[in-house]
Amino acid sequence: MFQKQNLNYFFLFLVLGFLLYGNTLNHEFTLDDAIVITENQFTKKGFDGIYEQLSNDQFVGFYGVKKELVSGGRYRPLSMVVFNVQYALAGESAFIGHLCNVLAYILCGFLLFLLLQKLLMQYKSPIASVSFALLASLLWFFHPIHTEVVANIKGLDEMMAFIGELLALAFVLKYLEQKKTLHLILAFIIFFLALLSKENAITWLAIIPLTVYFFTEHSFKKALPAYLSLFAASLLWFYIRYQVVGGGISDVADSLMNDPFLDSSTSEKYATIVLTLGKYLQLLVFPHPLTYDYYPKHIPIVNWSNSLVILTILTYIFLAFVAIKGFLKKNLFSYSIFFFVITLSIASNLIFPIGAFMNERFVFVSSVGFSLVLAYGIYFGLPKLFKSQKASTQAIYLVLAVIGILYSTKTITRNLVWKNNYTLSTHDANISVNGAKSNVMAGGVILEEKVPLAKSPAEKAELLEQSIFYLNRAITVYPEYIDALILMGNAQWEKTKSAKNVMPYYYSILQINPYHGNTLKNSAIVLEQEKDIDYRIQAYQTLLKYNSNEMVFYLNLGRTYGQYKNDLQKAMQYIETAERIAPNNYDVLRNLGIVYGLSQQFSKSIVVLEKAIQQKPNIALNYVDLAVSYFNLGEIEKAKSIMDQAVKIDPTIDRSKYPI
Repeated sequence: MFQKQNLNYFFLFLVLGFLLYGNTLNHEFTLDDAIVITENQFTKKGFDGIYEQLSNDQFVGFYGVKKELVSGGRYRPLSMVVFNVQYALAGESAFIGHLCNVLAYILCGFLLFLLLQKLLMQYKSPIASVSFALLASLLWFFHPIHTEVVANIKGLDEMMAFIGELLALAFVLKYLEQKKTLHLILAFIIFFLALLSKENAITWLAIIPLTVYFFTEHSFKKALPAYLSLFAASLLWFYIRYQVVGGGISDVADSLMNDPFLDSSTSEKYATIVLTLGKYLQLLVFPHPLTYDYYPKHIPIVNWSNSLVILTILTYIFLAFVAIKGFLKKNLFSYSIFFFVITLSIASNLIFPIGAFMNERFVFVSSVGFSLVLAYGIYFGLPKLFKSQKASTQAIYLVLAVIGILYSTKTITRNLVWKNNYTLSTHDANISVNGAKSNVMAGGVILEEKVPLAKSPAEKAELLEQSIFYLNRAITVYPEYIDALILMGNAQWEKTKSAKNVMPYYYSILQINPYHGNTLKNSAIVLEQEKDIDYRIQAYQTLLKYNSNEMVFYLNLGRTYGQYKNDLQKAMQYIETAERIAPNNYDVLRNLGIVYGLSQQFSKSIVVLEKAIQQKPNIALNYVDLAVSYFNLGEIEKAKSIMDQAVKIDPTIDRSKYPI
C-alpha cells in the first residue's frame, strides 16, 4: 500500500492542499476555537492540563464545571490533547493550529487515495484503478463542504478521527492478507485512538465489514478476529467514556439553541430531520451557499406535506432501492449509498439529539460516498455518451476542469470568510438571515470588539447601529434568546446611556432565568448610573419581583432612598433586608452602620460597624463613624481611642471636624 511510486501522489496532495487551504494560515481563532483552545483552562495549561483533558467532559475546561448541554456529553480527549501540545510548544498560536489542520487534511486525502487504490483493483485494470481512485479522492479533496472542518481549528477532531478510521481499515486489510497478529493489535490501537478523537468513529464498526464485503473475497468468518479487535477497542473506549462523562441518551437541553426541536411536535421534528437529510444531498451536489449557522430558524420547522420533504423521501427511497438491489452484486453505487447513510446516521438526529439541525462538518466523511458516485459517473458513465475515445476523453477533461475550477474557487473564497469571528458572523448572518446564532454572534462581535476601537463618535454610532440591527434579527427569530437579549441591553446602554432603554431587555431575561448572573450584575451597574431617581427605584422594585433574594438590589435601593430621597426609614428597611441575606457583606454592614448612625440608633450602628471593621480593618472612615457613635452614647474616652486609630490609618483626617 505504501509504495515508493505513491510519493509523487503525496506531493500532489501536499501542493493541492496548500493551494486550497494555504490562505487559512494567517487566520485567527474562530467560533468553537474558544471552547477548545483560547478560553479552555485545561488547554491553556499545556502539558500540565493533559490529564484534565483525559479525565473530563470536553466542555469542563471551558465552563469550569460539568454542564449537561448536549445528549450524552462530549468526550474527545485525543484532539484536545493535541491542542494542549500545540499550546505548550507555541502558545496561543492560531498559525500553528491552522497549519496542523492543513497538514491533517492533506494526510486525509492521501490516505483515502491509497485505500481506494487498493480497494478498486477490480475495476478495469490496475492502471484504471489508480486513476479512478485518484479521481474519487481529488473530488473529495476539492469539495467545498469541507471548509468548515479545515478552516476552523476545532475541526481537527474530525480529521484525526478520519485518519484513524482509514488506518484501522488499512490494518484490517493487512491482517486479512497476511494473518499477522500485529495487524490486529495495530487495528485495535488505531481504532481506539480514532474513537478518542471523535465519537462518530463508532460508525466504522459497520463501515469496515461493509468495505471488506464489497471489495474483497474474504468471508465474515475469516475476518471475524479483525472485527472482534475493533469491537474490543469500542468496548474499552465506551467503558472509559462512561467513567468520565456517564452514559445514556436524553433530551437535556432546555434552550432552542441546544435543541432546535424544542417547540416542535414529534411529527414536525421528524419531517424537519428528513428536510435536513435532503439539504445534505443538495449541498453535496451544489455546495452553495455555505454557512456555519444551520441553527434555528435558518432551517424551518416543516411538516410532512412540505414539497422538499416529499422530494427527499422519494430520493432516499430511490437510493435505498439502488443500495439493496446492488448489495449482492457488490455494486459500487450500493456501497457508496450505504457508506453515506451509515457515516451520517450518528449526526442525523434520528439516533439521538445532536443539539443542532445539521452542520457541514457532519458530512466530512460521508461525502466520500458522494465522491465515489460522482467519480464513477465521470470516469465510466461519461464515455458511454460518446462514440470515439478522443471525444470522451475531451469531455472528461472538460467536466473535470469545470468542477475543479468551481470547487477550488468556492473553497478558497469560502476560506476567506473564516478569517475571524467578525468576517464569519457578518457574512453568514446575511446568508442565514433567520439564523439566530450568526446574527447574535455578529451583533456581539461588533459590540465587544469593534465599538471599543471606534476612532470617532460617528464611527461608534454607526457600529452600534450595525450591532443593534443584527441583535434585533436574532431576537425577532428567537425572542427568548438570552445571549441576544443581554447583548441588546448592553448595546442600548452604549448607545443611549439610559437605563430606560436597557432594562426591558434585562427584564425579559429574568423572566426566563431569574438567577442569570450577568443580567443581575449589569442591571445594578446601569441603574446606579441612571439620573432619574424615581425610575431607578421603580426598576429595582421590578427586579426584586423577579429575584427577591438579590442582596445588591436591596442594598442599592436602601442607598438610593437614603442619599436621594432622605428617607432613612426606607433606607434602613431595605439595607436590613440586605443584611439578612448577606450578614457578613462589608458594603451592607458599612451602609447599615451609616443609616443607623444618621437615625441616631447608635448602639445598632456600633454593632454593625465593628463587624464591618472585622471584614476590612484598614478603612479609616469606619473608625471615624464608630468613634462618632460611641461619642453620641457618651463613651468619650473610647471614642477618642477609636479616633486615634482612624488617624493612625489615615493621617490626613481632620479631627477638628469632629467633636472628639
